[in-house]
Amino acid sequence: MARVNKTVRLAYETKLWIDELINIKELELREEINNGIISKLEEDLFSINSEILNGVSCNVILKVTSGSVIEQAYRNTKHYSLEDWSKIQKLMKRKLSEVDFSEETTVTPRLYIDDEILSELETYQDTWRSKEPGKRLIRLSYVIKLVVFAEYYSKVEGKNI
Repeated sequence: MARVNKTVRLAYETKLWIDELINIKELELREEINNGIISKLEEDLFSINSEILNGVSCNVILKVTSGSVIEQAYRNTKHYSLEDWSKIQKLMKRKLSEVDFSEETTVTPRLYIDDEILSELETYQDTWRSKEPGKRLIRLSYVIKLVVFAEYYSKVEGKNI
């Protein structure tokens, strides 16, 4: 699983949804850490590579980031059909009317993201664009916004499409 750094300008509301998903994932992770997941991962890592890691101190660090949340959102929504994405787009437009844009700004995080997932998100740019002549590709930031919203809608709102 190769990872790459990618800088993408995200809309204010996308960052709000990502932050909310990060909070949820961090709470889940904290509980797993309290249940001993780090020790188990370190033991598993050593048992798989004991010859190489004998005499090496293994320290596993688990971190929830914007990139990891986008990856999760993609994995959880990759089975959606074009019809599903159309529904999500309409839901998102309705939900945007509820967002307070008084502090509207954009953010440009550096995403550390799985190379294959980034490629799949980039293919959505062409898949989702209108087939009318002269229409340009959808921006990657919009693709991420829609994928993140779908995850946000299911996790935070507790609703499926």
